[in-house]
Amino acid sequence: MTAPPLRRPFLAFVRAGADSLHGRLIAEDPQRNWDCCVSWYVTPRSEALAEFYSHGGFNKLDGFVEFAREHPEYREYSYVMLLDDDVYLRPGDLSRFFTLCEHYATYLSQPGLRWFTHTTINALVRNPVCVLRRVSFVEVMAPCFSAAALEELLPTFSWTKSTWGVDWAWGCLAQDRHALYVVDAIPLAHTRRGDPDGGAFYRKLRAMGVDAAEELRRVRERFPAYVGPRTLPRGHVYRRGIPPFIAGVLWRVFEHLKWIVRLRKQGLRQWQRIRQGRGG
Repeated sequence: MTAPPLRRPFLAFVRAGADSLHGRLIAEDPQRNWDCCVSWYVTPRSEALAEFYSHGGFNKLDGFVEFAREHPEYREYSYVMLLDDDVYLRPGDLSRFFTLCEHYATYLSQPGLRWFTHTTINALVRNPVCVLRRVSFVEVMAPCFSAAALEELLPTFSWTKSTWGVDWAWGCLAQDRHALYVVDAIPLAHTRRGDPDGGAFYRKLRAMGVDAAEELRRVRERFPAYVGPRTLPRGHVYRRGIPPFIAGVLWRVFEHLKWIVRLRKQGLRQWQRIRQGRGG
């Protein structure tokens, strides 16, 4: 099948299941500056919303490798973002995100996670003082690669079946060479909580004898000097109108306040366990 002509400079690749939010992202961004590839991990749905459709690969990263093999013209996009199907950005925000990446010439980045959304890494929660915040880690859930980053990091996509640890490798390989950023100006909601105990993907892994935690451990052993996920002390772009001295104080305040996010999540999990224990 002949590929459609490239009409936009950016590509959003969505690994999609039955409840994927890609249709909403497309519908709510009518002037979008990004093309879309939907990579189904379920029986493909009959639709014609996106520029590309693909089906195959064990996980999202495998799926992109399959797509890249079928469509080598992906190299013509200046930025490629790999989205899980349960992430949501407000109307037009994905276009604004790509515009900021291009403006600041980011290498590898992601949107800032909304406060209290589903996450396990506080460094990725957005800091309202920053436009861009320099970090040591970008998560596999919604990474955005420049063309150079994708060329360099594509070989890592096959390192684990679970995808756990691949983003750890990205951070280490970029450390001291390339700046990684959370784009705090663009908030992202992770609408579903990951379920490594009972989720369908993790049941599939266990049936194959794949232990995601063990895969992560093996990747981490390859990079013992890596600092891990954190906000770095310098290199941030602050919001316009905030005096630099005040901004430098405020970003630290908000970074420290992120313990509230973790505390609330722990409290909710504990409350859920209590309710389950009571059968209600």
